[in-house]
Amino acid sequence: MRSLSVFLLAFSIVAAPVVWHLSRQLFMPLPPVPVFDTGDIEAEVSQLRAQVGDLRKRVDALDARMSLGLISSAATDTPQPRNPGASDSLKDSFAQVVLIADRRSANDGLSFASPSFLQQLIGLPRKGLTDDCQPATNPRLKELLLTEDVGPINARMLKPALISLRQVFANVQVFEPELYARIKSAGSLCVRRIRGSIGSASAHAYGLAVDINIDGVLDTLADGKTQLGLILLADFFKKEGWIWGAGFSREDSMHFEVSREKLEQWRRLGEI
Repeated sequence: MRSLSVFLLAFSIVAAPVVWHLSRQLFMPLPPVPVFDTGDIEAEVSQLRAQVGDLRKRVDALDARMSLGLISSAATDTPQPRNPGASDSLKDSFAQVVLIADRRSANDGLSFASPSFLQQLIGLPRKGLTDDCQPATNPRLKELLLTEDVGPINARMLKPALISLRQVFANVQVFEPELYARIKSAGSLCVRRIRGSIGSASAHAYGLAVDINIDGVLDTLADGKTQLGLILLADFFKKEGWIWGAGFSREDSMHFEVSREKLEQWRRLGEI
């Protein structure tokens, strides 16, 4: 019995430091949880989302080409012999009339510049607006109007609109040169009221809109369809801050006009 007591005493002496060390580890207060600034992470996530959006648009463009039989879904990195007369682009289909998918969301992120906003911004283009095109008499508007070659077309528009339109077409020329060569205009400046209204001026009346078509073939109004080339052009216009008429309640897919956001930017910069 005495030997057992001696053993337990010796064990207690030897184990005491271990027990003390373990108790410190178990009951020691936890270190504070570090606080991270998520701003940089959120910015990276936003940038990645934008990149995913661009990739999705590229995939959609490839799908369009595949659906029209213009490229093979089994394409590889190995160059293939070209079939004489065959095309690897949309150049033979730009004027093809197709349904506009999800057209009401075509202008997501951009706002329509209402007639009241335009009047507050510049004033009416002239007194006594009618349904016919007439000369502008507003001195401020007249000072800003110019007629210039903006690439594939000539246009008479507000000066900053011409600069922006020239950039749209410069991008088209780089990325879709075959489409660029087929672009025609059905008009830009036309000082008139919105049809059906009493005295509201349209965006065309301010030189802030242009009608575009492919090969000079006019699009049918309000049928929910458009030329394939205009669908491709719409993306270039949107990136420059232009509204596409395909998204209007009464579809007008030849029509492109400057968004309210772009106009407010020009106002801040003193360009209008």
